[in-house]
Amino acid sequence: MAVQRILHYVSKLSPAISALKAAHWQHCLAPHLLDGEVIVAFVSAHRLKPTVEGVAVTNARVLGFHTAAPSRRDVITMAVAADEIVDVELVSAHMIPTLTIRTADKAQCFGEFHREEMDFLTYFLDTLRHDGADEAVRPALDQWRSEARQSADTSSRRRERRRVPVYGEPMTSAQWAAIERSTGSDEYPWMILNCGRHGQLAAFTDRVVIRKAGRTTDLPVGEHLEVIPFADIVDVTYRCGALSGVLEVVTKECPATYAEGFWPSAVSDHTEALPNVLRVPKAYYQGAQDGIEKLRQHVRAGEGAGSRTASAR
Repeated sequence: MAVQRILHYVSKLSPAISALKAAHWQHCLAPHLLDGEVIVAFVSAHRLKPTVEGVAVTNARVLGFHTAAPSRRDVITMAVAADEIVDVELVSAHMIPTLTIRTADKAQCFGEFHREEMDFLTYFLDTLRHDGADEAVRPALDQWRSEARQSADTSSRRRERRRVPVYGEPMTSAQWAAIERSTGSDEYPWMILNCGRHGQLAAFTDRVVIRKAGRTTDLPVGEHLEVIPFADIVDVTYRCGALSGVLEVVTKECPATYAEGFWPSAVSDHTEALPNVLRVPKAYYQGAQDGIEKLRQHVRAGEGAGSRTASAR
């Protein structure tokens, strides 16, 4: 009954929107509505970034949309759930009719609208805030909120990942996820050396993490993470042949393997399986020297267990 009353109100009091335009908007938005969600009012609006050409008030949300979006997934550019609305402002500081909806953690400006729609928009927003989301929409609304949080987390991770210098091979999603699991928080390394199937080295402010996939006969199948605090590091060395070599994060518990006399012989599976050793192609090492030298500077500055000059050949 309430929806029928509101729909009747829309048809009488929406002078800024033609029936043809409303039908076009309804057609474009229909695939993006939640289960049980219906549009009860349309208002014209204008905003450039993100682009908003209209506002739809539904029985669960307020939607800002752009029907000419390059991707169909981007038709809805802004959305606020009914139970998240804390305050509504319909006039900006410059007295231009502007819709701004405040939630507990932010304010979203949906853009400017026609003065003649002020009372019309006020009615529907007040009705939505008073009645809240329709019970029929609540399961889908909760799912939408959960997906929105996951999407925001993913976007945040992508931004943080782009800030990290990566040497060697580009990082895959699985490799990033493995490094992130080693942090247990939103902490990100300041440098990564990615040697692909051989493993990755990630340098944090207080530790180094070496990840391997457990391919060799000396390691069981599965993921292996070696966390080495800076306080335990004695040296960082690299020794190689013509094309490939070994990067070692030397500690008191794990002394340099070259002291055992295996150099200049080829890298063995046993050596590569050591938790503090990462096989690094010579070209990758050469490209990563700036990051590796910064890592060595941490050790030279006395942050590690010793202050020896790191060596490379």
